[in-house]
Order: sequence, then structure tokens, then C-alpha cells
Amino acid sequence: MAKTTASPEQSVPASPEAVPAQKLPVKKLIMFGVPLLVVQLVLVYFLITKFLAPSPQAPGGTEAQKTERQAEGGKEGHGSQKEGEGESEGKIYVVKDLIVNPAGTNGTRFLLTTVGFEVTTPEALKELENKDVMVRDVLNTILTSKDLTTIVNIEGRESIRKEIEQKIGGILRGGALTNVYFSKFIIQ
Repeated sequence: MAKTTASPEQSVPASPEAVPAQKLPVKKLIMFGVPLLVVQLVLVYFLITKFLAPSPQAPGGTEAQKTERQAEGGKEGHGSQKEGEGESEGKIYVVKDLIVNPAGTNGTRFLLTTVGFEVTTPEALKELENKDVMVRDVLNTILTSKDLTTIVNIEGRESIRKEIEQKIGGILRGGALTNVYFSKFIIQ
């Protein structure tokens, strides 16, 4: 009896349909697929936020926002600019997402706020940036000393605005604080 050896060509099936489909085990799919998906989602998020949709809170904002601020400043005419400043617009320093517990709530309620400070000079803006910790401390002290009824009331909110303007204005040495804005004021 003659021995026949199988040549390599005979061991390979002729058509792809003859090969049984190999399934990827579920364990490998979970181990590699889910982290890969998460990494892709994070990458897409950062690409969109950094390049396609720039932050409206970025210094200066978009051209439309600058134009809108200039138009509003020209309409109001409330004399916030000093003599000799010309048409220069105020600089705004923003303290984002400050969370405090109002007085008398025993930690059951909180206030989430974003506060903007309009100053007259770039030096004052730089000074606020350098004194960020002091600014946040003043805001924490003022907002935690107010009870919920004062915070909710519009007149109370205006008195808080005046108090913040007075205390933060006292910190500044290189310019003047012209306005205080609450761009976010959420009570939970």
C-alpha cells in the first residue's frame, strides 16, 4: 500500500463557504470592544468641543457676541466709561460654577452660580486672575451668609450684587469694577 501524502493545496478548502464562520467570543468583545468605544467617544467629544464648537465663554467670545456687546454698550449710555477711555469695551472676568449652601438650609439646599466682573482696564482683569482665590473666598463668604429668602428675592439679589461689587472693588488696585453679572443662578 502506497502512502499518499497530502499536499498543502489539498488541505485548504476550495471555497470560503466551506470554512465554518468563527465567532468572536463575547468575553473578548467586552474586553476590547467596550474600552475602544469609550476611547472613541472621548476623542470625538474633545475634537468637537475644541475645534468645531468653541466655548462662548472664551475670552472675547465670538465676533457676533463682541458686536452685540458693543451695540448694547452704545444703546445704554449709563456712563460706565470714564472720560478719556473712548470706545474701549470693558473686560469681564468670570468665576464659573460656584456652589454654596445658603444660610439656614443645613446643607439641604444649594446655590450654583457663575459670576462675571466687568472691569475698566486689562490690568484690573489680570489682577482678578491673580487673586482668584481671594475673589472666590469673598463670594463664598457673602453667598453663604445670605438666607434662602434673600437669595430668591429680586431685591435681595440686587443687594447681594452691590455687596459683592463693594467688596471685590476694595480688592482691586489697578482699575475699577464697573459691574457684577450673574450669568447662572440656580437654586436647588
